[in-house]
Amino acid sequence: APVNEKFDLSELVEGVVNLFENEEGGLKIDFKIPEDPIMVFLDKNQIVSVLNNLLKNALQAVPDDQTPEIEVFIRRLPGPIAQLEVKDNGTGIPEDFQPKVFVPNFTTKNSGTGLGLAISKKIVQQAKGNIRFDTEEGAGTSFFVEFPMMTDL
Repeated sequence: APVNEKFDLSELVEGVVNLFENEEGGLKIDFKIPEDPIMVFLDKNQIVSVLNNLLKNALQAVPDDQTPEIEVFIRRLPGPIAQLEVKDNGTGIPEDFQPKVFVPNFTTKNSGTGLGLAISKKIVQQAKGNIRFDTEEGAGTSFFVEFPMMTDL
């Protein structure tokens, strides 16, 4: 069960991105966040798990002979909704794989369980959020995660 707390999503995501860059040694992630806090009432650990999964997938989607260009954006949408986008310059998701992306045990990799995105989707849905992706074969993929923002600051 989620243990929700009030926090600034931008601050959390910035910390995760910085840790991820350090772990990957030399990887630079382009990071854009709004100046004002994006306050949410969510389980921090679960959101870190979702973001880590999206970042790892983004990195693994880029062929070895290509320099990874990973971008992370946080936007404020009407609603008010907080939107997190993780974008890569990988190979994209082939059309026949797209319906299976969030299915447990589905993977296109040589290693892994195929549970990351299925678990991420469950976490996001439990938080009354939404997760989806846009992809272009040969150009890359963007995953979008949206959560309701706190309105009573």
